[in-house]
Amino acid sequence: MTPKIAVILFPGTNCELEALRACQRANMKTELFRWNDDRKKLKGFDGYILPGGFSYEDRGRSGVVASKDPVLEVIKAEALKGKPIMGICNGAQILVETGLIPGLSSDHLQMALAWNERIKKGKILGVGFYNDWVYMRSDVKKNKTPYNRFSEKVLMQIPVAHGEGRFTTMEKDLLKNLIKNDQTLFRYCDSKGEIIDEFPVNPNGAMYNLAGVCNTEGNVLALMPHPERTVNGQPIFDSLAEYLTANKKVAVKKTQYPTEYKVEKVKQLTEKPDITLTVELIITDNEERTIEHAIKSMGFKDIFLKRRVSYGFYLNSKTNAKTVAEKILASGEIINLNKEVPRITINEKNYIYDKTTGLQEETVRDTGTVRYLTTDIDNYFGKSTFDKLKPYFPKNEITKVMKGIEWSLTLKKSETAEKIVATHIFHNPNSMKLFALT
Repeated sequence: MTPKIAVILFPGTNCELEALRACQRANMKTELFRWNDDRKKLKGFDGYILPGGFSYEDRGRSGVVASKDPVLEVIKAEALKGKPIMGICNGAQILVETGLIPGLSSDHLQMALAWNERIKKGKILGVGFYNDWVYMRSDVKKNKTPYNRFSEKVLMQIPVAHGEGRFTTMEKDLLKNLIKNDQTLFRYCDSKGEIIDEFPVNPNGAMYNLAGVCNTEGNVLALMPHPERTVNGQPIFDSLAEYLTANKKVAVKKTQYPTEYKVEKVKQLTEKPDITLTVELIITDNEERTIEHAIKSMGFKDIFLKRRVSYGFYLNSKTNAKTVAEKILASGEIINLNKEVPRITINEKNYIYDKTTGLQEETVRDTGTVRYLTTDIDNYFGKSTFDKLKPYFPKNEITKVMKGIEWSLTLKKSETAEKIVATHIFHNPNSMKLFALT
């Protein structure tokens, strides 16, 4: 039998040809399958690859919009039949956002692929996008999965290229369970195969040097590095071909993924900033429209969504808040007034800003919207904004900056809001915080 693999394309996928060639080198038949093709055709394949790229331009966060696409329902069903599913880079992000990885819960997300942290000797050298060559090896016994039919001593030097690739979790015992279940399939190592938990051996700060995590049975793999971009990564594709050619089949008994998320009460933002600055685009916000479309595709039809970048500024003294706000806006560090519109809130009063006249109070009508704020747990972008503004405030008027995204939902049925939030379209609780705003 010659295995037949479907390489799944979403808008923004850009590593499909590399994945296709890697499969062909392993003598597997491959076809490109677009997200909007007839999903019934997918059942005729022996395995599936979700390749790298920037599905939906990483709008919202990497992988989240694609994870809500109906084609993933077919992929989930085929995974539970035991068929191999491999997500590479952006594909890994999609699998984590669906909950297929780690596949140990039926009602909530257990992991995130968070923003990279390059850590050496306890210090963070940088965050965000990073690309380089890294070493990786299998961390479990040979033949444990369709992807490691080779010795643990085999080292692969392959590229990484991602901004959100740090495997992390907020669940206390999850890593212990992953190790126990042999789900820590691939780990970053040095050129001698040693696991060293610091940059550059660990390129993104992933817990336990995780490069690839599989489900309990091993047929679903989320892998952040790019084995398809080099013949050095060919052992993974050769393993998959050998496994499928032998007509082996995994019996899936333990893997489960969230079919309906728990609806939980969202906490209010209690530590309110002295100055809140929200920024919206003058032109159409494509990220806003894409997330709204994804929400409507999940069955929430009667909604209107607004997205604004949000900055919360905490001050040494509240008495000069208006002056500080005007200096922040005039600095040009965080807003381009030719492209963006700021709204400012100080002491529950709302203001607009004009270059000539400064802050002008405005009356804001209650439109019946429900508002949420999402921030990264580590608030790196807030800290970065704080550093940018330091030269403008030599007297340390600003003590802290929190940066996030404000999502405003206008609904015909207000009770729908919590159900929308529970889909995790706005945040992954393993890497982000969510607050309700009043």
